[in-house]
Amino acid sequence: MVKTIKKMRPLMIVEDSDEDFEVFCWALQKTGFTRPVIRAESAEVALTHLFPELLQADRIDPLPCLVLMDLNLPGVNGLQLLEQLSKMKQLLSIPVVIMSTSNNPLDIEACYCFGAAGYITKPFKLEDYIEKVRALTHYWFNTVMLPEGSD
Repeated sequence: MVKTIKKMRPLMIVEDSDEDFEVFCWALQKTGFTRPVIRAESAEVALTHLFPELLQADRIDPLPCLVLMDLNLPGVNGLQLLEQLSKMKQLLSIPVVIMSTSNNPLDIEACYCFGAAGYITKPFKLEDYIEKVRALTHYWFNTVMLPEGSD
């Protein structure tokens, strides 16, 4: 019997801050996370990656299985991107989790109204950051099933 091994779909992080991206990757490493990670530095880059056909381009990388997104992005912010993605939900079955420094109840409610699968506030202490990343990756990669279908 021949067994086909599928390539693991990556985790996409939509984050404009180099420092925040590096801290997140460091925390992922501390938790033993082994999936590939791709980064989009803006909402526009994320949309291009998720929907290359809108630009009549070919898909370069596989679709991510989960998108983690900051709210405070330059240009089109995270909430606006989430709103755009909610309108394209029939084209995208990928959960989007917000990871932001904002704990404003209005931000949180708006994100859930636009279909966020979760909302996490970024902790300031590194130990707390690692624990939040550990809980996040455990839930999304060990507890629930994510889309792993063909791209």
